Formats: sequence, structure tokens, C-alpha cells
Amino acid sequence: MLFQGLNDIHIETEQNTAEVLNKIRNTYFDVFLIDVNMAVQDGLSLAADIKGAQEKALIILYTGDDIQSYYPFIIEKKVDGILSKTAPREKVIQTIRSIVHGDLVLPSDFIDYLKNKMQHKHDNLQLTNKEKQLMTMLMEGYTNKVIADKLDVTQRTVERYLTQIFTLLDVSSRTQAIEFVKEKNLL
Repeated sequence: MLFQGLNDIHIETEQNTAEVLNKIRNTYFDVFLIDVNMAVQDGLSLAADIKGAQEKALIILYTGDDIQSYYPFIIEKKVDGILSKTAPREKVIQTIRSIVHGDLVLPSDFIDYLKNKMQHKHDNLQLTNKEKQLMTMLMEGYTNKVIADKLDVTQRTVERYLTQIFTLLDVSSRTQAIEFVKEKNLL
């Protein structure tokens, strides 16, 4: 509905993530607007799968969550933009057009976020209760499935949580995260 009446934008919608991956094997798309929270596969995992199939794919996350929690994915070039579901229609269209034309589109507070991140990379780093709970489970050797069962969420959600923690800690594995948390005495 966002794109009704626009002659220069052709869209296809798909709710089945497996079908998205099937479509992109034969068809090139300029940009993907992906909902972060989906039933079978979360948007971040789908974005990674799309980038794996089409390396130059342009991906915009579309979320009802606080968009700041997804800023690390812009820094890591895992996504090309983030839009709030509360953004007006004009902003959604403008963002898509700008990203397709190679422009970098960032929220106004992104620079403050980046500056703060660089100045205080690990100073006074504190984990939230959920992050502490997840790190404790990692330290106890729980698998993603066991963690998902304990938290009553899907394994994909656990993967998303862990990706966010790894990004926060600037690590790339469970082992590195555990070592970092122990070294910094974050629990």
C-alpha cells in the first residue's frame, strides 16, 4: 500500500522467506525492505541469506523496535538502512530512492551514536539483564535450542539476540564473548 500510485517503483511482496530466496535466484531486485520480526526467519537472518545470494543487494530493515539497536548492522555493512514502521510514507519512499541511487541515508542521531561508541568503546560497558542472562547460559554451554526453550522464544530470535551481543562486545564468536565478559567482569 505504501507504493500505490508510484510509476517508477515496481514491488513484489512475499511473506514466505524461503520463497524470497527462491525468487532471487532468478530475479534481481534493486532493494529489499525487510521486516525485522517475522515468524519463521527473522529479518537479520534473511538479510544475511540475501547478501549471500546477491552480494550487492541493498537491504533496508523495517522495524517497530527502537532503530538504534540496529545501528551496528549499518556499521558492519550488513544492511544499508533502517526504517521505523512509524516513518511517514514519504520518508519510506525517499529512503528507498536515495539508497538505490547510492546515497547514504542515516537517522540524525546516528553520528551521536557512532561518536559515543568510538569514545567509549568498552568504558563502563554494562550488560542488560537479558544480555546477562544470555551470557550466563552461554557460559554454562547451553545450545541455541536450549536457550530458546528456556526463554520461550524461537532459535532465530536467540540467534538475533546473540548477534546483537556479539556486536555490542565487538566479538565474533561465543568463545570470544565469554572471554571478553570474564575479562571485563561484566556478570
